[in-house]
Amino acid sequence: MASKPVILLIPGSFAHSAMYFPLQDILIKAGHEVYVNNLPSGSRNGPEAPASLSDDAKFISNIIGTIADQGKDVVVLGHSYGGLVASESAKGHRKAERGARGLKGGIIRLIFLAAIVLPEGQSLVGHQGKPPSSIIKTDEYGFMRLADPALSGTRMYDVWPEDRAVAWASAAPMQSALSFASPVTYTAFKDIPSSYIFCEQDKVVPPAMQEQYIETMKAVAGKAVDVHKLDSNHVPNLTSPQAVAEVILKIAAAS
Repeated sequence: MASKPVILLIPGSFAHSAMYFPLQDILIKAGHEVYVNNLPSGSRNGPEAPASLSDDAKFISNIIGTIADQGKDVVVLGHSYGGLVASESAKGHRKAERGARGLKGGIIRLIFLAAIVLPEGQSLVGHQGKPPSSIIKTDEYGFMRLADPALSGTRMYDVWPEDRAVAWASAAPMQSALSFASPVTYTAFKDIPSSYIFCEQDKVVPPAMQEQYIETMKAVAGKAVDVHKLDSNHVPNLTSPQAVAEVILKIAAAS
């Protein structure tokens, strides 16, 4: 029997790896090797230079390469902003492409979890505009922070008591503004089998926006998208990890 693929989780913006530990634990117990790392765009602070989407992609690409070079198959999951990183970082790592170069291992599936999906040449700011100052504040070094944890917390963690939701939003790391302004250079879903986990109760990336991203995937790839609907808000990795883990495991098994 073939070994189960490694699952690489890519955080969203204003997020750190610990937010994915509950999900990671469930997937590990199901027999998968699972990794999650802080992105450069969400782990630096001024006066450091803010990280771009390209910096995030290079960081994740190195991790994918390290896993694939061990001869292992990889399922890459990008959450929210992490969807852009998943796509950018996958270049050159498709299993069939590596096999043609005489290399074992590689990406066999991309999973987009309530993720942002853009065509090549477009940036998040170009797509959505600059975030309003009532939600995001940007400092002199080019780092963004959540301006109103009460507002953000109750939108992201709406199934939790308000005090817990606000506490988690207050602890969110800063995010590089440059990462939102960086254009997409590669749409991996045109080359690699991909799935989209659609969060039906999402107030951060609303259903209508997720539908738009799925249509983008269809148009670019020229084929239907494997969509899985989840009765969840934007952060099922924290608020309903068992439910989202079951979907991920189903996708990974079929891959």
